[in-house]
Formats: sequence, C-alpha cells, structure tokens
Amino acid sequence: MRIDRAVCVGCGGCVNQCPRLAIRFIDNKSYIDQMACVECGTCRAVCGVDAIYCDCRFTDIVVMNYESNPFGDDIEDFFEVDINFVSEKEH
Repeated sequence: MRIDRAVCVGCGGCVNQCPRLAIRFIDNKSYIDQMACVECGTCRAVCGVDAIYCDCRFTDIVVMNYESNPFGDDIEDFFEVDINFVSEKEH
C-alpha cells in the first residue's frame, strides 16, 4: 500500500487502524513502512479521501507448482459436489 501524500489530509485514521503498526506520521502526513506493511487493505478502507492506493508487491493469484498440487488433473471433479440431505427419520 502507498499513500499519495499530496491527497493525504493528515487525519490519522489509518494510523490508528493499521494492525501491523506500519503507518506513522511524517511532516503531518501518513507514511507507510513498506517493510512492515502486509497489504491487508485496512488503511485503504478507512481513508476518507482515497489517498491510499494499492501498489501490490504480492501477486493477486498464487499459482501452485503443478508438481505440488495434490489434486492433479482432477481439480474440476473436486469442486463438483452433489450433496443430498437426508434426514435421520428417513433412515
């Protein structure tokens, strides 16, 4: 996450909400410590002026190595689940 310091009004809302304590004030504006930030998005959600934007270091989708994928080619079959609910009285 990054802060557009030209847009930031220095309200401090993001500083108080960061679960990693990665945001602090520098020159009356918020600053995100990139080493402490885990990009959870909490700060972005509470920013009232949209000064915080995602400059993701992490990919949106983690692609599993095929060799380590426990489902192999049958991944589609895994998600096709047919659940029939039968009450115990019917047994």
